[in-house]
Amino acid sequence: MDAEHKCGIAAVNISDSLKNHPLGGASYYLHKLLLQQQNRGQLSAGITTYNGNRPELLYTYKELGSVNKVFRMHHKTKYENIMRKYNGLMGIGHIRYATCGADDFKNVQPFEKLHGRKWKWFSFAFNGNIANFPELKKELKDKGYHLMMGSDTEALMHYMAKGLAGDKKVEIEDVFSGLADKLDGAYSIAHLNAEGELSLIRDPWGFRPLVYGKTNGLFCAASESAALTNLDINTFESLEPGHILKIKDGKIEKKRFSENKRKAHCMFEWVYFANVSSVIDDVSVYDIRYNLGGLLAKKETEKLDKDCVVVPVPDTAKPAADGFAIELGLTIKEGLIRNRYVGRTFIEGTDRAERVKDKFTLNRTVLEGKKIFLIEDSIVRGTTCKTLIQYLKEKGGAKEVHIRVSAPIIFFPCFYGIDMSTMDELIANRLLSGKDIINRMENAPMEEYDEKTVEKIRKELKADSLIYQTVDDLIKAIGKPKKDLCTACLTGDYPTEYGKVLVKKALQERGCKIRTYE
Repeated sequence: MDAEHKCGIAAVNISDSLKNHPLGGASYYLHKLLLQQQNRGQLSAGITTYNGNRPELLYTYKELGSVNKVFRMHHKTKYENIMRKYNGLMGIGHIRYATCGADDFKNVQPFEKLHGRKWKWFSFAFNGNIANFPELKKELKDKGYHLMMGSDTEALMHYMAKGLAGDKKVEIEDVFSGLADKLDGAYSIAHLNAEGELSLIRDPWGFRPLVYGKTNGLFCAASESAALTNLDINTFESLEPGHILKIKDGKIEKKRFSENKRKAHCMFEWVYFANVSSVIDDVSVYDIRYNLGGLLAKKETEKLDKDCVVVPVPDTAKPAADGFAIELGLTIKEGLIRNRYVGRTFIEGTDRAERVKDKFTLNRTVLEGKKIFLIEDSIVRGTTCKTLIQYLKEKGGAKEVHIRVSAPIIFFPCFYGIDMSTMDELIANRLLSGKDIINRMENAPMEEYDEKTVEKIRKELKADSLIYQTVDDLIKAIGKPKKDLCTACLTGDYPTEYGKVLVKKALQERGCKIRTYE
């Protein structure tokens, strides 16, 4: 898999009943929550804490780098100084990789909006992508706003501040009730104001996950449940789409701010992006990946013999490889060993082909002379997969490499938080003409693909054979109704109006390197 992902958010509230909490209070727990979501972004990390006993009621700390680097975990004194300085009983956190805006410090979150009135002074962390950002940006500029960062997060900040305008306090749920029809796209948000009010907001479609739970006076929320279970919060809930959860004066209340337009949970969260130990909208990530492997095995056409070995691409394809191997009665071995000190190529790398050799070490004793079934969770651009096949054969001595992909072919861009927003960066589209794609969109559902397309991709990758998952089996494995999932990148069926606008723009702008929504 070589697509890039969005961000992760976190929130903490410590009640008076929790005595003797660790140094830093909310800062300590936010660090832990962000660390367990490092898979969602490595560009930057940051927190904002609330403390009514200091002049800086809201205090934001953020830097470029991994979570432990930002929190100075290599230096005990520096870490403890951060904990003391940003101590509080309430806070929010963010880890980032860029789907909109540049990869520099000015785009590091949380974003804090200063104001003299406490309920207008707020900070927020945002996970997702606003599809109609070009429209919002133009509207703001026409009204005299200046967008310094040029990101959808900045535009969202201005609209939130605008919604809080006036002498009478406006509740955050009322702000988002007014924004619901204006915002087209994915947004899971942690919001904190200088009155000590913490809010969680999830868009009406529920694109991105957002879970919360509490134990012994500690309330935590995060993009992934694995972050909560690491803090011994084993009972948790997903915030329903179109809802806001607010903690004020120690009381938790949940309200609907918008009717669900339709659910559109991102299928990629289960297929690849989320931590394998997470549970998303009540469905286990591990179980789905394992089931996808079993369903993929039922499509196998190769003759099986003693030389066949199943090799997963670490780490996310491991459960699918297990399901595949067990279904066929094959041996599964680690033919690729991941270097734990190299970041995920989809997040950090610009030259993926070069980074593959840094990222993986070959286990030649597993590969040499063998017929390898290389299990991938998905193929987006194809750069990593193509390099791996060559690597396995030339350096690993593999006799044959057969690619098995637990997700279907990705034909279309994503405008909801995955950084693959142009047509030509997708391997399937580089090999098809624009006319072919438009004809398929207009005249036939994209749920199934013809073997000619698969063969073109196989030749491009130089694999001995190639089998993809089908959309029907993907939906079967996830176990949710098709209408509740976003499969736009597979089928071209975008759940929002502006998604439909952007895909037409992307088709017209083939060859353009700029993100379609920018």
